[in-house]
Amino acid sequence: MTGRGDDYSLTTVPDTARRSWYEVAVQRFGQVSSLQQFIVGALLGYGMTFWNAVLAITIGSVLLEVITVLLGIAGVREGLSTSVLARWAGFGRKGSALVGLLVAVSLAGWFGVQNGVFAHGMHELTGAVPEWAWAVLGGVAITAISACGFRIMAAVSYLTVPAFLLLAGYSIVDTLSGHSLGALVSAQPPGPALSLGAATTLVSGAFILGALMTPDMTRFNRTTGDVVKQTVLSVTLGEYLIGLIGVLLAHATATSDIVSMVASSSGVLGTLVLTTAILKINDWNLYSASLGVVNVVDVLLRWKISRVQAVVLLGALGTAASAAGIADSFSGFLTAVGVLTPPVAGVLIAEYFVVRDCRAALDALRNGRPASGRDWVPAALVSWVLGTASAIFFEFGIPAINSVVVAFVSYLVAARIARAFRQGKGAAHMVALIGRDELKREMESGRVVVVDTMPVAYYEREHLPGALNIPGFPYEHAARFTDEHAPRVVPDKAAAIVVYCANTPCRNSDFVGNRLIELGYLNVRKYREGIADWVEAGYPTESGTVRPEVPVPAEQPDR
Repeated sequence: MTGRGDDYSLTTVPDTARRSWYEVAVQRFGQVSSLQQFIVGALLGYGMTFWNAVLAITIGSVLLEVITVLLGIAGVREGLSTSVLARWAGFGRKGSALVGLLVAVSLAGWFGVQNGVFAHGMHELTGAVPEWAWAVLGGVAITAISACGFRIMAAVSYLTVPAFLLLAGYSIVDTLSGHSLGALVSAQPPGPALSLGAATTLVSGAFILGALMTPDMTRFNRTTGDVVKQTVLSVTLGEYLIGLIGVLLAHATATSDIVSMVASSSGVLGTLVLTTAILKINDWNLYSASLGVVNVVDVLLRWKISRVQAVVLLGALGTAASAAGIADSFSGFLTAVGVLTPPVAGVLIAEYFVVRDCRAALDALRNGRPASGRDWVPAALVSWVLGTASAIFFEFGIPAINSVVVAFVSYLVAARIARAFRQGKGAAHMVALIGRDELKREMESGRVVVVDTMPVAYYEREHLPGALNIPGFPYEHAARFTDEHAPRVVPDKAAAIVVYCANTPCRNSDFVGNRLIELGYLNVRKYREGIADWVEAGYPTESGTVRPEVPVPAEQPDR
């Protein structure tokens, strides 16, 4: 359900499914060279001189490209969507569901809003056909394209992207034909002055959600070089070419309402410009939203739904909202929710490229081995909150970039503190805990290696199903026993390991668990209540042995 037919919504995209760089690049360019970039350019031109607008676009574009390239590299290396990547790169399993929910709500909402714009434009053109009918037609068409997946979306983009550029280009040339280029470049802005900070915020904030969803697209790339090429090309051309044309249009028409200007001045042509602009970006809004939903349902409900099912559900909701004429009323809410987006990028970049606790787990996934991680990562949640707060309350700089930087730095600091604490004197108390029911679920799904830390006589008498044995008694020999047994019992240091002992007072699992962490095992947890709690709950146990043939102690402390 999550393989090739489903565009690998929960799994790594294999090398055989990777696409040529231009097949991905044309879709990325379709996102960046959007009507929204014309609108941003017109807003800049309405309040700034041409050269000040160039400076604002340059600052915003460079910052945007850095974030986009870094997230794109993570996507191509791991072959994972944004929300699934977040499971390992900072947020944890349940934390990634929050990321997926943010992506799904934001992008599905914008799908509905833009579908409403399409319906309004087509109704204005035809007159006879009601707006709701156009909303249904447009929503069904985009939903069908998105449901077909990446390859069909690429084929559609080969038509819609050139069509948009040709139609928009003709309309713009027609509008600017009566003006001198030199006069437009040197003209004073027709509206109230716009500061450089506010202008740069417009540029960077307009595409930050698109930057966050970059791994959804670049997981289909073949190399990091392809990611860099397509990002530099699409962002540079999209921001500069489209944005600066918007600046000139604002100077020529003395208005920032680019949509009304294009539609009213060009009639049928203007409506077609709006239509192709929406078609070439709205399929990706729905596609990425569906990937977020698949991850949310998998994590929170433990259901496996297909990406196609998620597309149809979200498409139906967005289409219904736009047909009812209520989608546009959500635009303010979606803009407010957008403040939560930038810090997610900061945490992902910090974990993936600097902290790198995720490295072993991602290596295992890339090589087809199972991996497991924590449900929640407090450092990521705190950094997310701090990044969001900085965008809301800090009055200097660029809010979107401030948010990314604050989240990035906060996560680095939190990770360093946690690592230092684990390596200090308190390490014996820092093995993460797992409860009985969660352990049972992970055992049933085959995502965890269970290690009994009692001596062999007790282990052979009774242990948790499938448990292996690393004795942790006598305590003074626990480190040596762990060093001898661990390489054969658990050779994969990226494996999810749960150690347990007899009961809560028993300390065998403390000594073995901490020694495993010292040996470089990255995902060690402790079932503190031990086998006594397991038996009390009525869960099954086993007897016998599943262990390497090495000398083991035969003593056990009082229980």
